[in-house]
Amino acid sequence: ATESERHSACSGVKGETGAAQTQGDLTEMAVTKTKFALAVLAAACLMAAAVPAARAQDPNVSMEGVIDLDPTNVKEVLSGMKLTLAEFYAPWCGHCKRLVPEYAKLGEMVAADPMMSQHVQIVKADCDKHRSLGEPFGVTGFPTLKILPRGTGLDEARNSFNYEGAREAEAMFNKLKELVEMDKKVGRDDQLDVVASDFMAADDKAAFLAKPETKTAIDAVFGGELYYGLMEKIVNKGDEYVEKEIARIGRIIAKGKITREKFADMILKQNVLRAFSVEES
Repeated sequence: ATESERHSACSGVKGETGAAQTQGDLTEMAVTKTKFALAVLAAACLMAAAVPAARAQDPNVSMEGVIDLDPTNVKEVLSGMKLTLAEFYAPWCGHCKRLVPEYAKLGEMVAADPMMSQHVQIVKADCDKHRSLGEPFGVTGFPTLKILPRGTGLDEARNSFNYEGAREAEAMFNKLKELVEMDKKVGRDDQLDVVASDFMAADDKAAFLAKPETKTAIDAVFGGELYYGLMEKIVNKGDEYVEKEIARIGRIIAKGKITREKFADMILKQNVLRAFSVEES
């Protein structure tokens, strides 16, 4: 081959090699860009997922079935008309943040239960923003969980007590339910409940009430006069009086526009009425 042909052949080989290298560089750049794009996309997805997760850990977030206390509503909400679980928190507190999912779940559980929602309320208070809300309860650390029995309002804050159980929704719900069941027994007596059950089963309730042994059994127990008075009402107004009166008292209590003394009387009456209720038996 001539010198010119050899030069031409070498130029051709060199040109093909350069083209291959260029193509390889472009491919590598494309792969690098693709990897970078995927990394950016993954980071964006993680950030998007982190936003609701972070909000879910904010104690200030609104929760279904949970009332937020502030200086303008605390007196009305903590009226003593309902058994109350109150959380006193600070938004920056790590333990408070970790409690958020369980406390939110508890609020939903109570709201979804007809019996519990009638007797129980779940509340929370930002004591970093409103320090005065925690002072009557002696709050010194966060979160503090206080239980206020029915009849215990803001003015009786000293009668509240700490919730010391597991800070899980189911555990808190079960504790509150246990307290509701105890609360519903206030004013009740096992011996008189038997008399009430026998009275409701009697074909002739007036005759049952007139029996000397009925009066003797009732007089032997403190609080028996309420049972006797309700029996007289049932004789005069019929069996339907029981459920109607339970419902009427429930509506009055729910409105909350009664004195503390009247409230206590109504609770006792409602509790004893349940001894005559077909639903309970």
